[in-house]
Amino acid sequence: MIRSAFASLVLTALLLVLVVGVVLVPIAMRLPDPLAVLDMFVLGPFRNPRHTGNIVEMATPAMMCGLAVAIMFRAGMFNLGVEGAFFLGGLATVATVLVVPLPGWAMAPVGLLVGAVVGSSICAVPGYLKARYEASELVSSLMLNFAALFLGLFIVNYFLRDPAAGAMVSYKIPVDARLPRLVGGTRIHLGTIVAVAACLIGAVYLFMTRGGFESRIVGLNPGFAAHLGLPIRWITLRAQLIGGLIAAGAGGIEMLGIYQRFSWQSLPGNGWTGVVAAILARDNPILIIPAALFLSYLQVGGDLIARNFDVPSEAVGLIQALVLLVVTSSAIMRNPRLMRFIQGRSNAATKTGEPKAAERSPA
Repeated sequence: MIRSAFASLVLTALLLVLVVGVVLVPIAMRLPDPLAVLDMFVLGPFRNPRHTGNIVEMATPAMMCGLAVAIMFRAGMFNLGVEGAFFLGGLATVATVLVVPLPGWAMAPVGLLVGAVVGSSICAVPGYLKARYEASELVSSLMLNFAALFLGLFIVNYFLRDPAAGAMVSYKIPVDARLPRLVGGTRIHLGTIVAVAACLIGAVYLFMTRGGFESRIVGLNPGFAAHLGLPIRWITLRAQLIGGLIAAGAGGIEMLGIYQRFSWQSLPGNGWTGVVAAILARDNPILIIPAALFLSYLQVGGDLIARNFDVPSEAVGLIQALVLLVVTSSAIMRNPRLMRFIQGRSNAATKTGEPKAAERSPA
């Protein structure tokens, strides 16, 4: 199974390279030295240890968010609250280490635990609404993302804001709470090891435990799961709780590993990157690691050509949008739940359209 998923990942990656080339080559041909642009995009991220470190730094939250999404997708839940959970988890972690008096050694673990629990509510609430009232988790999770954003901005502005700073940012995170750096000259931190370990544990959970097996059965065939007598509502809610905890924990790790203050004034976008990584990896936790690294490599390469050449930032955004389009279109073609959803709407539209057509037809 993993061999098939890996082959699919490689094919999708090759398709993405082709799409990037179609966009990037015409832009490079308009510049005085097009080969330098292509060289900077392809090899630039590996010429400087700092830029290579940027790939790993950016891949760290993408791995954990991708894992959170994969666990929920495997259970058939299209919950997109990962972005809000990531944001709220980071804020709750920073608030804990700033407000709660803790010894230095306990700041990071306690802060991450509190952040994970608080932030996971963004995924748990849509899960409960789905289990209790059959409310669409897609709609409710998207809406809760923005509720989390504005709640977070309110808390930062009125409770955590440093008046000595020139912007709406929190007080500085205590040094004892920050995660140690692992590689000199880069910002690679302990959270990278945690993210890789989380993906490996996620693979064990999904493919080697009873809980993961139940989630996959529910995601693949809810009717068969009901025939087996599985508690479908609890299984789907459990998957969203686990996903929310992982995504919120990723936000806390990102804060304690990279930032000195809580400074997000909009949703950071790591949750959406996690969605793309999960789709690219075919919801396989192990393949999420190379998928996140590949997406981060594209991001770093695009940033380098935007900074060093006269390439508009919109072109880099266009490349990222096409990557997202290719990956998600591939997911739609293979995701049975999405296909059932689309086909159900299509069938309903056909059924409602047939009588009207009959009415228009002459007798």
